[in-house]
Amino acid sequence: MISFVKRVSAAMVCAALMALCSAVVHAQPALQSPAQIVAVLPQSGALVGVGEQLVEVMMWAAADAGASLIVVDSELANDALVEALSHALSDEGVVGIVGPLRASRAGLVAALSSQARVPALLLSGVEGVEERSHWAFRARLSVGEQASFAASWAYEQWPQARVGVMAPLTEYGDEAARAFVSAWSKEGARVVGLARYRSGETQFTPVVETLLGARVRLERGREVAGRRADRWGTVRVGAQRLDGLDVLLLADFDDAIARQAPFIVREKALQQTQLLGLSGWGGQRLQQSGEELAGAVFFDTFGGIAQGGAAEAFVLAFETRFVREPTTVEAEVFDLVGFLASSGRGDAIRTLRSSQGFEGVTGRWRFDRRGAPLRVPQALRVTEDGRWIPLNSWSAETPDAL
Repeated sequence: MISFVKRVSAAMVCAALMALCSAVVHAQPALQSPAQIVAVLPQSGALVGVGEQLVEVMMWAAADAGASLIVVDSELANDALVEALSHALSDEGVVGIVGPLRASRAGLVAALSSQARVPALLLSGVEGVEERSHWAFRARLSVGEQASFAASWAYEQWPQARVGVMAPLTEYGDEAARAFVSAWSKEGARVVGLARYRSGETQFTPVVETLLGARVRLERGREVAGRRADRWGTVRVGAQRLDGLDVLLLADFDDAIARQAPFIVREKALQQTQLLGLSGWGGQRLQQSGEELAGAVFFDTFGGIAQGGAAEAFVLAFETRFVREPTTVEAEVFDLVGFLASSGRGDAIRTLRSSQGFEGVTGRWRFDRRGAPLRVPQALRVTEDGRWIPLNSWSAETPDAL
């Protein structure tokens, strides 16, 4: 397979030769303008670092595909954002929009994409943002969709498992816990352990004891047998109710998972438990806990270099250019820019609405009639060095039966 770096070089050489020919043979018609893609991403505010990083990757993807990028700051005030985006969309060469990250801006971008009749690939993972325009498509799975998939996948492996959930007291944790419990319950099974905790928690012994039934969580101001909640919002109720769990969803991000890992492996009742996670696990902090979390499985739409094929070629080219590994969202925006650059407006919309969708380095992209993603996450198994590989690259297709 030709590397992305070599393809970019070849494109530059071709462009130089075409420019030279045009200068010598004046009778040749003017070259067609390159496709324009609008990136609506943070260029100011708290998310500026993320936005600038994604713009770098998108510029690379655009150049690789012979297109150009127009960048609009998604953090502008509403009136200024409308003006800047309307001006960008007035260019007839614009074939699509990628962004924004935040759901609060997605509705505005969707509305403007509809007016301009330009497809918008929204990077927000909040369900429903895609329904605001027939031209809008949500490119990222929601937390709830990920958790529902994790529950269905786990039930296929272990339908008789005793299952628990640990999740922070945040919107992310609420959505993940609710969706996982709902999906598991729909299978006719029951989640037997649930523990919630404050975001940023560092002491997880009370959380684990709550999960196993040795503590109960109390709402502020309530009492049990004359006792008020301790500083963790719990009351000890005696001997733990559960002697173990077969499957446990840890619905948090890599930094929190790294803090939880020592408490989980020390707990005898959880030492044989299959740990599950969502895409938030895929970060650098996970590498510090590989020995403790080896064998855990989490779900994401991009498996990295171990995925092989186009994904492997992309990672190698990315590391050569940026001297680091790509994140999932960086691989996704590379796919989206490449797709839009190779399609006109009409072709892009027809493909996005088709049952086949299109193929990228992160796999197949498909959407339902509302514009919600129909993507199948990969099961990724954590190795002892804190990295992860697609489960079908492991020694067995699925973990051993519990």
